[in-house]
Amino acid sequence: MNTILTVFKKELIDTLRDRRTLITAIIMPAVAIPFLMYGMTFMMKTIMAKEEAKKLKLALLDAPSDFMSSIDTSKIMLVDGMTMETGRDGILSDSLDAMIAFIGDFAQQQTDLKTTKVNMWYKSTNMTVKSRMTDIVEAYEKTLLDGRIEKLDMSASTIDPLDLTRYDIAPKKEFLGKTAGGFLPYMFIIFCFMGCMYPALDLVTGEKERGTIETLLTVPASRFKILMGKVMTISIMGLAAAIMGIVGMVVGVKLLPDMPEDMFEVLNNIVSTKFVLMLLLMLIPLCVFFGGILSAMVIRARSFKEAQSIVSPFTFIIILPAAMAMIPGIDMSWKTALVPILNIALATKEIIAGTMDSGMYIAIVLSLVVLAVIAVLFSHNQFSKEGMVLK
Repeated sequence: MNTILTVFKKELIDTLRDRRTLITAIIMPAVAIPFLMYGMTFMMKTIMAKEEAKKLKLALLDAPSDFMSSIDTSKIMLVDGMTMETGRDGILSDSLDAMIAFIGDFAQQQTDLKTTKVNMWYKSTNMTVKSRMTDIVEAYEKTLLDGRIEKLDMSASTIDPLDLTRYDIAPKKEFLGKTAGGFLPYMFIIFCFMGCMYPALDLVTGEKERGTIETLLTVPASRFKILMGKVMTISIMGLAAAIMGIVGMVVGVKLLPDMPEDMFEVLNNIVSTKFVLMLLLMLIPLCVFFGGILSAMVIRARSFKEAQSIVSPFTFIIILPAAMAMIPGIDMSWKTALVPILNIALATKEIIAGTMDSGMYIAIVLSLVVLAVIAVLFSHNQFSKEGMVLK
């Protein structure tokens, strides 16, 4: 064990002298999450404020005069001379925001107390157009309904037999975990991988390229102990990247301005000791897995550049299962609990939501430990081959 620790200390010191590794493992994770949180909050507020203040261009076809007079022209600009074809073309080309058409003989249908068909065209990419147009039509519909009730000498309760009240009792913490919780584990997994990747390139391929690995192999220590010292260093740097990501998230929650109060409350509850410990308990074996598998991959390379080309495709293999956790319908189950990386992302969502099953969580951690052991043994198998280690 002393030999492994000696190699670990030596490799750790060499790694901490590398500016590129420090930026990747320490600075970038600590800065990225607060920057993203601030950027997303600022962007959403700016876009929504811009959309709400925007004066929409609306075309009306065969609209009754009382509907036209009900429109607030300080917020809506009416565009004349449109047909269905030119209106749709205008919406597609963004010269028009929406078009509303009243179908049939409106006056006669209303006199006969019949339903008038109304068509609305818009683009869903314009964020607030649908809601603003719907509000206008619904307000006018209420006016017509009130007129009919009065004409028929009825009360509103006569035609409204149900008074439905909706209660959403899902805790905000659970809602955030289920809807947006996939983003955080995605970031942590990427940070772990990036934090492990550059030390692996330098401590394995870098030493091989510099010719210093031959000197290291002459010391009275087995290759397994030398490898374990390297893997421990690589894993620690990956874990450091994840920890700095957590620190960045805490800083973002505590210090960033203009965060909605309900979001601040939920995020503040997420950044708890329990969440951090449960997350780290999964990320530790994940980093060991990354350390083992990356060491086994880059030992094949003869140069730093070649090692990068070997590792780059592996990045997509890591990103894919992490991104899958953000797809609606993919939830935690005993099947997904055994899928590497996906299980971490899904478990993090469940932890945030407060709905994590303890049995599944233990199974996830154990499966990650087994995966880490397999990766280290595979790396040792590669490290034991002379043709792999020596140029």
